[in-house]
Amino acid sequence: MTQPPKPTPPERPARHGPPVEVAQEVFDVQGQETARLLARVVGTNALESGGRDEVPWVRVERERLPHVAERCRDDQSLRMDMLHLLLAVDYVEHLEVVYILLSTQTLRKAMLKARVPANDAQVPTATHLWEAAHWYEREVHDLFGVTFTGNPDLSPLLLYEGFEGHPGLKSFPFHDHDEF
Repeated sequence: MTQPPKPTPPERPARHGPPVEVAQEVFDVQGQETARLLARVVGTNALESGGRDEVPWVRVERERLPHVAERCRDDQSLRMDMLHLLLAVDYVEHLEVVYILLSTQTLRKAMLKARVPANDAQVPTATHLWEAAHWYEREVHDLFGVTFTGNPDLSPLLLYEGFEGHPGLKSFPFHDHDEF
């Protein structure tokens, strides 16, 4: 009698816990207006878009991030004059770099996103657009290993010189020690 074939293990470990409900992407009135303005400014650079409540997002090619960010900053209807936050997310097969922009004049928010291959984690710098990008880029470099080409100083911000690895990555071995 032949044995049934053993199932192949999933590439990623199964998620434990209750199912995750994904929030619907529905804009409020301000979000609709900001999304319309953002779509006009970003134009054909948009690969996909979405959003929720008052915050729309647009995904662009990583090479286009500084150009699109500059257009968002300089456009008179958007006036995204503040880099509110720059972060990265590890999706295992790729990283995503996210710029959260804010207009201090209109209080509009928007996100610019770019997928970055895990084996080629490079994005052009935004330090020429916002002074805050210096610190955020150093932090993302420390934690996720993303290199921001053109940034004059990617020295460690949170970690010490010589630290090996990037603790923001899911592959970082956090539990390779015994607790006391």
